[in-house]
Amino acid sequence: MPKLSELLSAGRPWLRGMLGLGIGALFFWLSLRQTSWREVQEILAQTKGSWLLGAIALYGLDLLVRVVRWRQIMSSIKQLSLRSVGLALIVGYAMNSILPARLGELFRANFAGQRYQMSRTAIAGSIVLERVLDGLVVVLCLLLGRFFAPGQPVLNQLTIAGSLLFGVLFLGLWLLSRGRGESFRFQLPPPVVQRLEQFRRGIGSLRGPLFRQAVLLSAVIWLLEGAVLWAVLQAVDVALNWQQMLLLVGVVSLSTLLPSAPGFVGTYQYAYVLTLELFDYPPAQGIAAATATQIFLMGGVTLIGLGLYLGARWGRLGVAQG
Repeated sequence: MPKLSELLSAGRPWLRGMLGLGIGALFFWLSLRQTSWREVQEILAQTKGSWLLGAIALYGLDLLVRVVRWRQIMSSIKQLSLRSVGLALIVGYAMNSILPARLGELFRANFAGQRYQMSRTAIAGSIVLERVLDGLVVVLCLLLGRFFAPGQPVLNQLTIAGSLLFGVLFLGLWLLSRGRGESFRFQLPPPVVQRLEQFRRGIGSLRGPLFRQAVLLSAVIWLLEGAVLWAVLQAVDVALNWQQMLLLVGVVSLSTLLPSAPGFVGTYQYAYVLTLELFDYPPAQGIAAATATQIFLMGGVTLIGLGLYLGARWGRLGVAQG
């Protein structure tokens, strides 16, 4: 008979997924309650294809820089080729669009660990560091953007929460990477200590010169992300200046941290509506911009990632059968 702890562990992803679906449905309803889906469809039907093509090209470049950054972060675990890192990253991004509650990150760690004979805990550490770097840049965008939209309690609360969350996470990673708290760790059970050591290997780039390069690449990534969002907004006739774009990048990106439905459906729409309403755009345009991003950018990555994953699976099956 399985133990209670095993049952809880097995049910955790399912519970997290159901929570994500519920949150996504709630935020999607909140986004649509001031408009109608027909209005959104009319805006999407008039989308300018040339701007979307530009957004897709910029998004491809953004993904390439992300692959380079993750490869540098993972170099403290194992040296991999750009192709190998790119495969794992794109597959993980695809699964984030299919699985709820950001379970694609766990899938990415598991996929890379199995394929490249690496510790999944160490890979998870590298992904956490990657996401914390993203979070710090996003919070900086939000902090700067708030100066151009004062007197917004929701934005103030979001900024404070984001700053505390990523500040504490980065401090914890920095201390762990330098071996602080050794006496406390020796009081833990050996399996836990072993996992901590593996996780520490995953964030080992914090201790070397590669970390500065990772920070620089993070800045480049978010410049490209901002350009991608700006191009999508142009496609649906939304014109924001660079100060307003800072705010949009901050709010929209932080919204993806919430457990949500696959592809961030619901939370993504609500973040766009919340931000664009500050600049006197109707909710329908915010929903249209978010939906266009999900269909043409995230959707494209999902199809490519699924194709790569199935190709990798069939390739391994062919080798095993041969």
